[in-house]
Amino acid sequence: MEVLVTGAASDLGQQVAAALGHEHRVRLLDDREYPVPFGASACRADLLAADEVWGAVRGVQAVVHTAMPPADLPAAGLRREQALLEWYTRGTHVLLQACVDAGVRRCVYLSTLEIFRSYPDDVYISEQWRPLPPVQMEVLGPYLGELVCREFTADYRLGVTVLRLGRLEYEDTADPHERDLMWLDPRDAARACAGALRADLSQEVHSARRWRVLHVCAQIPNAKYLTQRAREIGWAPAHNFATVWGGKGA
Repeated sequence: MEVLVTGAASDLGQQVAAALGHEHRVRLLDDREYPVPFGASACRADLLAADEVWGAVRGVQAVVHTAMPPADLPAAGLRREQALLEWYTRGTHVLLQACVDAGVRRCVYLSTLEIFRSYPDDVYISEQWRPLPPVQMEVLGPYLGELVCREFTADYRLGVTVLRLGRLEYEDTADPHERDLMWLDPRDAARACAGALRADLSQEVHSARRWRVLHVCAQIPNAKYLTQRAREIGWAPAHNFATVWGGKGA
């Protein structure tokens, strides 16, 4: 397949492109300059510009929306909150509408486990738990994007896998004094994207089955975030921060 990856200028976007390049042709999208891995193609587009996004989506069979916001947003304050709200909601809507119009059937949307951070650390959180996102748009925004995805799968023959990612941290450079129950190595996040693309959820008759949510983070002893469902896509983390947590993971 040819797969479009948004947020290509981000580190996560680069890792996703590298992981997908082993199985697919990769087309990268961002609104700024970025490295283009060997064998990939690239385009520049503003996610809020429908005509530009339509041109980027044409000819691909799947999309991975990393949901990494552009770097030129306002630095702080209400203007930043408003810009993030528009980007996560209208931007995701523009992208998915372009997918529908172009006949793209498979999408992966990257959200965050931060929507559960208000829960205490002595509980075990699965995909069945109710998200309690804070009002800050850096966390609320990705969750609102999830809801946009869900509505599209209800209205169209489009399959979307939402991967709620842990807090991105490379195992090699993790600070043992700042260990985190939500850690996820970006390389494992990228591998989860590759696994999520293998199933064509658009073929499901019931719309509820065209939208699925999987939790993705490192497996550590007594993990707060349960990731068993991610095994449905053949995923298991290779980086479990064993030197930090003193074990091989749960």
